Amino acid sequence: MDPDMKNSAAPVGCAPIHVVHVVESFAAGCLAAIATLCHSAQEGLRHSIIHATRPETPKNFAEFFPGDVAFYSLPMARSISPVQDWRAFMGLRTLLARLRPDVVHCHSSKAGFLGRWAARSLDMPSVYTPHGFAFLRTDVRPWQRSCYKLAEWLAARAGNALVACGREEYELACRLAGKNCQLVCIPNAVNLQEMDALRQSMPVVQPPQALEHIRAGTCGRMEPQRNPRLFAELATALKDAASWTWIGAPSKTAALPPHVKCSGWLSRSEALTRLAQLDIYVHTSLWDGLSYAVLEAMTFGKPVVATDIPANRAIVEHGVTGFLGASPQEMIAYVRLLAQDAALRRKMGAAARRRVEEHHDAARNYQAYVNLYRSLAQKRNKA
Repeated sequence: MDPDMKNSAAPVGCAPIHVVHVVESFAAGCLAAIATLCHSAQEGLRHSIIHATRPETPKNFAEFFPGDVAFYSLPMARSISPVQDWRAFMGLRTLLARLRPDVVHCHSSKAGFLGRWAARSLDMPSVYTPHGFAFLRTDVRPWQRSCYKLAEWLAARAGNALVACGREEYELACRLAGKNCQLVCIPNAVNLQEMDALRQSMPVVQPPQALEHIRAGTCGRMEPQRNPRLFAELATALKDAASWTWIGAPSKTAALPPHVKCSGWLSRSEALTRLAQLDIYVHTSLWDGLSYAVLEAMTFGKPVVATDIPANRAIVEHGVTGFLGASPQEMIAYVRLLAQDAALRRKMGAAARRRVEEHHDAARNYQAYVNLYRSLAQKRNKA
């Protein structure tokens, strides 16, 4: 099957370095990460994207990217499926041979495995960004986690560079990568200019004048990773302290209490608009790479109450930009404290925004990707 192509663009003048991104998880944070990268790393580069489609993939995904990005649809199974995975590998290899990129950039576990081996079979340099290693999952059996870890170890021998999005991911990558795999840590980042422009176009929301008007919530897909049970526990215990929202949760779900407002799946601009209206951002993930939802909330100046896991420690400074809770009781206490103290919310929200500006500005962070692509392309040309 020949993949479909949209928005194909020909380089103008001196040929830019052609980077082909390969992604199965083409939705939510992974989609936002790749779109931000394509916007922020354009100097001397041309981007194309080979992607699968999930139910939550927005139909207008091309609007998130620069106009000259080319898109190629290629079916890939989310779970392990030997027959489908082999077909995806062969289709990917055929497409890469046709596109002849200078660098192949693979995102997330499935595309990371298939893409790196396909690139190696064609003698093309590859980069891999895990966006959270699959073997960190706590919703699967131990033997499955062991299989995921073995797959990561094997694929690391096929790739040229592994880019971690945070400290924990970098430390884990050091244990996996072979001696010929370059390790780089490039923290996830947001396009501040885009986010600020979107914020200015939003309706003005007055700060709450009474405790019952405090708005607490989260944003993203309602999956085991996001621990809906813990979110439901917090929302139930703090029903009197705030109104609760899950932006992106199904409008009808038995997993959350009836008083939690569930928006259903929204467009990115609609989701961000609702995110900006929250007073407290609550992040209950069991595992993560480095959450874009948390970064976006911090960009809007929201204090964060999050689970005390390594990925959250990398972005939430306890007592400064929010709080990290090691138990439901701790998280309940922190949310209640913020709900009762408007001055603390403002102080922590301002600190959260400063942290994003200092450590997670895509205009600065993603220059490292430009340098990495150039380095790999130059090595290939010299070989």
